[in-house]
Amino acid sequence: MEPYFILALFQHGYKVRTSTLYHLLKGKRTSSVLLYGFLYENLRFFQLFPLLSEKQFNTILDELVKQELLCLMSDSRVQITAKGKQVVLEEGNHFSWIDHYRFGKTDEIIWRLLQFTVQVVSNLSYNHKNYIPLEQSPLYQKQIKLFLKSTTKAQLIGTVKKEWMQLFSQLTKDEANFFAQQFSGYQLIGKTSFQLMDNQADPFEQFLSKKEKLHHLLDIICQMPEDSFLKKLILPLVRQNENKSMSETWSYLETQLSLEALAQQRRVKVSTIKDHLMELALTKNFPFEQFISKKTNQFLLEYPKPYQDWVYYSIKQIMPELDYFEFRLYQIQKLREERDFRQ
Repeated sequence: MEPYFILALFQHGYKVRTSTLYHLLKGKRTSSVLLYGFLYENLRFFQLFPLLSEKQFNTILDELVKQELLCLMSDSRVQITAKGKQVVLEEGNHFSWIDHYRFGKTDEIIWRLLQFTVQVVSNLSYNHKNYIPLEQSPLYQKQIKLFLKSTTKAQLIGTVKKEWMQLFSQLTKDEANFFAQQFSGYQLIGKTSFQLMDNQADPFEQFLSKKEKLHHLLDIICQMPEDSFLKKLILPLVRQNENKSMSETWSYLETQLSLEALAQQRRVKVSTIKDHLMELALTKNFPFEQFISKKTNQFLLEYPKPYQDWVYYSIKQIMPELDYFEFRLYQIQKLREERDFRQ
């Protein structure tokens, strides 16, 4: 693994515990790990390296500290140095489109489905049936058959061609070529992603570059109109990245039940419901006002920023009745507002 990639994960500049970052990269799905990812804008790297060993991770950190790119504090927390920030700036590529939290679990499956769809539609457009399909699994074939039954052949061919042309117009030339050259179709066999990669780049760089391009493509498809063929095709697989139990909690939110009633209806603990809601608050259009009291809102409104430096137990000493769940939701809400404004 490239040490400077790990260094870039500290560019936020705050003092943090490295163990939580390790759990984030490994994919430990707890509210504290996910909250850490959100606070320091690293949530998109969730479970990017499930095979990363703690020894390997700590060896990289030790080397970065030795090079004075990270500073190890007396309380075992770490902070990037001015020298470290300069290195991150010089390295340049921070892979801003990678979103493993949102796409990582199914990104390769989705890409195979998209490739298979292009192959099927291409051969359909030439009325050619005697070809070897890229995919034999029902997982892929069933999806295409469902769409073939719901529309005419001419409509499907026209729609797929039109939508891909729209997608390519929103990608960089390099990205568009990367995907187009992997497509197989009538009398055409696509190249592998490995064949299209920069031979000068090391395997780690190639891995990140592929993720970057693919997640950018998936993000654009997810922003297409709801009735778009490609969006409807991949959305069920995109949703598999979400915590299933959390998604069920989300569906109950419309009932506006109390947390206790919601837990009873879901047959889980109240603490589990709170964990689900905190995770939902990180990315969804969340009803914060439904769970944050006016008293908490007014008190925290006057507390000094930045929000990332807030420590619950320190603030609770000033306001003993402060609820942890409300505190975290307020913190998430304000950071989301800040980031939306920044964009």
